[in-house]
Amino acid sequence: MKQEFDLHIHTSYSDGEHPLNIVLNKIKENDLKVFSITDHDSVDSIREIKKYDLENAKYIKGIEVSSILDGKYKMHILGYNIDENNKKLNDVILKLKEARKKRFSELASYVEENFGLKINKEDIDQVVEIVNIPGKPHLAEIMMKYGYVSSVKEAFEKYLEDAKTKTSNRMDAKIVIDAIHDAGGIVIWAHPKKVEKKYNISFEELMPRLLELGLDGIEPFNSLHTYDESIKYLNYAKSHNLITSGGSDYHGEHVKPDVKIGVIFNSGENIRIDTSDISLITKLED
Repeated sequence: MKQEFDLHIHTSYSDGEHPLNIVLNKIKENDLKVFSITDHDSVDSIREIKKYDLENAKYIKGIEVSSILDGKYKMHILGYNIDENNKKLNDVILKLKEARKKRFSELASYVEENFGLKINKEDIDQVVEIVNIPGKPHLAEIMMKYGYVSSVKEAFEKYLEDAKTKTSNRMDAKIVIDAIHDAGGIVIWAHPKKVEKKYNISFEELMPRLLELGLDGIEPFNSLHTYDESIKYLNYAKSHNLITSGGSDYHGEHVKPDVKIGVIFNSGENIRIDTSDISLITKLED
C-alpha cells in the first residue's frame, strides 16, 4: 500500500538512478503529500529543488550521511530540516566526497584482486569524473556492462556487500550529529535493522550511546523493516520520547527494483501508516 509520505528518497546526486526532475515527477504521480530527498553525503538536490514548483506537496530538506559509531558500527544518519549552506555540515560533505572518489578506485581493485574481475581504469576514471557521489551501485553498473553480473543486486550479493578498502567513506557519528545540529537539523538513525543484521546486535544496545551523542530519533518505517519490526522501533521511540520518521529508501527501479516510492513495507503488508506516528512531520508543522 502506498502512503501519503516518503521521507527517504534518493536521486542521482548520490546513488539513486534518476535525476531530481524525474524523481519529482514520480512523487507527483504517486500523490505524495509530504516528502524528503535524502541523498547520501550531498545537499545538491536541496539547492536544485528551489527552481521547481512543488504545488501542494510539503518538502522537507534532508540528507543521509555515511557514519560510523565508535570506530566499529557502520550506519547511516539522516538529517532533516537542515541549512544546506551550513559550513560545518558542508565540511563533512566535502571530506566524504573526496573519500568516496578515492575509495571507488579501491573498490575496483578489491573486485579484481579477490575475484579476478578486471575493471578498466578508463571506466573507473569516467565515473569518478562525472558522478557526484561514486559508490558500490556505480561499480555494480560497470560490472553489469561487462557481463559479470545480471543485476545490481547480484553484484552486491556476490562481490560488493562486504568489500574492504583502505579508504573509509564514513565519518564519526559524533561529528555527523554535531554538524547536523549545527545546521539546525533533526538527527535520525536510518533503518536500524540494517545495523542489527550486520553486527548481530540489538538496536537497544546502541541507542544509549547514540542518545548520549545527541541523536533525536529513529526511522521505524523503512522498506527494510517488516510491519512487526517497525512497531518494535516505534514503541521504543514513543517510550523514550524520540522523533520518528519513515520512508521507502527509493533508489530507482534499476538499482533497487523492489522498492517503490511511497511503499514503506516491502514485505507486502497492506497497511496504512497513520502520519501521527511520523512525529517528524507533526513537529515540523508546529
